[in-house]
Amino acid sequence: MKSLSAVAAVICASSLICTLVSTFVSESSTKKIINLVLGAFIICSLIIPVKNAFADFNLNLSQYESSDELSASYDEAYEKQVVNQTKANLEKTLEQILEQNSIKINSCEIILSVKGDNSIIISSISIYISKEYTPYSDNISSITQQNFGVKPNVITE
Repeated sequence: MKSLSAVAAVICASSLICTLVSTFVSESSTKKIINLVLGAFIICSLIIPVKNAFADFNLNLSQYESSDELSASYDEAYEKQVVNQTKANLEKTLEQILEQNSIKINSCEIILSVKGDNSIIISSISIYISKEYTPYSDNISSITQQNFGVKPNVITE
């Protein structure tokens, strides 16, 4: 904003100077030459402040992440979101499967991991049950292993 006001001040001052000089010159062949010189002076007085204003403008892009870094962080965030949603869906599915078999669990925790080929695998399953369902531990383990392919840790609370 400071540069813009400086440009405006220079334009006004140079226009005023050119007008004053032009009024003191009489109608003759020298007036044409003077008008040509004053025109060049006005053009220079317009160009120089604008050039200086752009020279003061510093565009430093090094402080921003590159597009590769942004897309990598976006990919990682997306992958994490997919894993979290998959975990939530699997936990809900496990609870529903056990409820269909008349088994009420307190909670379950499924730990997922991502392999190098972007596949998601189940690392471990922990199922928390109350003491009244302790006799069903083997049944819970077999149902979970049958549906998810992983032997769960059944924990009594």
